[in-house]
Amino acid sequence: MVLNATTDNQNILMSHAAPPAADATPSSYADLFRDGRGLYSVLIILGVIVHALQVLVMAIIMPTVIADIGGGAFYTWASMLYAVGAILGAAAVGPIWRKLGRRNGLALAGCGFLVGAVACALAPDMGSLVAARGIQGFAGGLVVGGSMDLVSAIFVGTQRARILSIYQSTWMVAQLLGPVVGGAFAEIGWWRGSFWTMLIFLAPFNLLVWLRIPKVSALTGKAATATFPAGRFALLTAGVFAIAAAGPAGDALLRTGFIVSGVLLVWQTFRLDGKSPNRLYPSGLLSLRSPVGLALWIVFVAGLTQSSITLFLPLLLQVAYGVTPLLISYLTILISAGWTVGGFLVAGWSGRREDVTLQSGPLMMLIGVAGLVSGTLILSLPLLTAAACLLGLGIGIHHANLSSRTIACALPGEEGITASSLASLRSLGTAFGAATSGLIANMAGFGAARDAVTVSHAASMVFAVGLLPLVCAVFFMARFVRKSRPAAAALPA
Repeated sequence: MVLNATTDNQNILMSHAAPPAADATPSSYADLFRDGRGLYSVLIILGVIVHALQVLVMAIIMPTVIADIGGGAFYTWASMLYAVGAILGAAAVGPIWRKLGRRNGLALAGCGFLVGAVACALAPDMGSLVAARGIQGFAGGLVVGGSMDLVSAIFVGTQRARILSIYQSTWMVAQLLGPVVGGAFAEIGWWRGSFWTMLIFLAPFNLLVWLRIPKVSALTGKAATATFPAGRFALLTAGVFAIAAAGPAGDALLRTGFIVSGVLLVWQTFRLDGKSPNRLYPSGLLSLRSPVGLALWIVFVAGLTQSSITLFLPLLLQVAYGVTPLLISYLTILISAGWTVGGFLVAGWSGRREDVTLQSGPLMMLIGVAGLVSGTLILSLPLLTAAACLLGLGIGIHHANLSSRTIACALPGEEGITASSLASLRSLGTAFGAATSGLIANMAGFGAARDAVTVSHAASMVFAVGLLPLVCAVFFMARFVRKSRPAAAALPA
């Protein structure tokens, strides 16, 4: 049976006014596919697949793309524009959904992704491909943010943690499929096929959205008719582009300038957004007194740390240890596997057990990164491998339950933008991590050098600096657990 009645969806949305104690409701994975929830579970999984595949496949096919249509000077732009677009798309979910409603908003996202994929497949030159990737990235952000909105609207109690653990595991599947799909099409010289393949997932996604999601606006009255916050969105866009531009900037001073400008522009966006009734982000954004603010800080830090590790661990393994690219991909998968296994292990937990896993997650990440620093300094490949696995497990055991509890703590009417903000802030953290880790590495003498000693020194510096935000995350999580308990969460921030 499909949830097809307006009343059903409105009742689901209204249920979020209940205190977070409702999150103790027991459930099983089978419940995700009962009482009409199966449709939404499938939509969420499809949404993650199309976004994740297009994130992961690009690095594999780019050499083939350059050989075919040229544009080597813009080698990193196709991935960069997609990442920038995804951050902005996730941030735009709130105002777009308020204006169009859930069904039309998701339909716009799916169609936009389809247009972007087709434009990439037909791109005659690098300029066209980069522009199409920007469109595709923005639509991908809307898809992922919209999927998180469905999580907040449809699933209750521990169902949320379970669907989010499936969400996490889907990323691992995509990590396995991405290189395979990209490598297969690169091998036969038809890189455009990797974009045409997206139609296999986008066609059912768009069809299900249009035929099965009720045409119900999330809000009515002034909130539904409010104009799009173009000024704040322009500020955010400028800030994200400044952060992205810091990556390829070779000069340390120029890179620092881009990062500082990005921080100021994003901060100004957050400040203005907090005063507006038509928000991009939820109330209490980045406030250390609000459960939602604390959670968004933790998500941001996790993205920042993981980005730094993802960038420098493969390079370290290849240059300093002579590890083959194939083995490096398996080690990267081990991090995702730890993330996935951790999520599945604790997805049904609640109460005191959930508190323990939430607080253990950032602590395990901290120990894992400390292990990476030690393994880099003493040149121990087994220690690096174990530390990377511990890092992934630490992310996995807290991320799904953190997201679930954060949505439960959202103010009534802000559940959707709170859910999409979790995706947006994590991506923003990833962008900051890429920019700052490059700056730190260059300050450590990385530059154009690729010898084992230089790479090891630069990587150890990047990993060591990454310990500081994780120390903060440990304290943020302890505060979040205390403030997000049912009695505490009911109090004003």
